[in-house]
Amino acid sequence: MECTPYNKETLKQAVDILKQGGVIAHPADTCYGLAADFTNEKAIKKIQDIKGRDNKKAMSIMFPAFMKQDICEYTELNDLSKMVCKELFPGPITIVLPKGKKIPDFFFPENKFIGIRIPYDMMTEDILTKFKRPLVTTSANASGYDPCATCKEVVDIFQNREFQPDLVFEGAIRNKCIPSTVILIKDGNIKILREGPMTKEQIEGILGVTIA
Repeated sequence: MECTPYNKETLKQAVDILKQGGVIAHPADTCYGLAADFTNEKAIKKIQDIKGRDNKKAMSIMFPAFMKQDICEYTELNDLSKMVCKELFPGPITIVLPKGKKIPDFFFPENKFIGIRIPYDMMTEDILTKFKRPLVTTSANASGYDPCATCKEVVDIFQNREFQPDLVFEGAIRNKCIPSTVILIKDGNIKILREGPMTKEQIEGILGVTIA
């Protein structure tokens, strides 16, 4: 394994890997992430093998900014969740919503909800835009390890393991490496499931609501 410089040619290489069911690691707006085609069951299994992750522990999907209006096809939205998505995306937040019609039956079928993201990061946006559809996303670390902030950390964790990402982009997290804030929208309420870069106070200020 080695760190791959990011340029036009390697972006194309990464997208080809994703289309073939591979897994890439990339810096994002929170920490280094692993990404794969969420419509490819084998690709999802590969991420789980790389992380050594429980195959029943759900993962989120991320969208390019141009697909923001298409979120309604992957989740069930109401007036509240439409407003929340409009105001908080893109950003370092995952919004958990009921699954929509475009989520494959094999995608964690025991879960009725799905986490969605639109990261605020240029490289991630380039990858998503070039791929032209959502990607499954999770932090680039093995189970039991802290999230990675640099390419070197990703390489160090995975280089001697049986399962590895197919490509690791060079880079580093600009801010403190913290996984995204996770909120659940259910029964007309907003609940914080995991604290992260976007604080409760920031969310309340942006949305003009009080979160219990």
